[in-house]
Amino acid sequence: MKQKKTVAVKIGQMTYHLSAEENSQYIQDIAQEADRLIGEVREKNPELSTANIAILALVNVLDKKAKEDLHNSKMAENAEEYLEKYNELNASVLNLRETCWELKKELLYYKNLCEVYEERIDELNNIPFAERITNKLDGTRHDQKPLDKLQTSFAEIQADSDKQGQD
Repeated sequence: MKQKKTVAVKIGQMTYHLSAEENSQYIQDIAQEADRLIGEVREKNPELSTANIAILALVNVLDKKAKEDLHNSKMAENAEEYLEKYNELNASVLNLRETCWELKKELLYYKNLCEVYEERIDELNNIPFAERITNKLDGTRHDQKPLDKLQTSFAEIQADSDKQGQD
């Protein structure tokens, strides 16, 4: 159990001996604020008795406290609302992160697929052109002759035209 401290303070032209478990400075600060509030009421209402001034100061403090309590409760409600919105936004961010991750995985898949196709294209480019030509109508392969084999002489042309003439 904490030891109570007693402090002599002046509030509204009277000296009081207050005791509390808080430190001495805290008690003096509270007493100084009470003295200030009583002084404000006395300045506005100098005709009132000391008891009435103290009662009016007490009512003012309780009014201020009630308004602050109401404000604090509204702030607590707003805090709950903001917390709910925060949680919704956080869930949306997590959903977007998951979508982003899925898109990254898909992008990597297509990147790898492109690399595979590029390798296949490189392999096809290394196969002689003659082996790649395919007849699209019947699906059979036709070997193409290299350019020097495609050259014909006049004698070959003449022989081909004679053949056609006989058919």
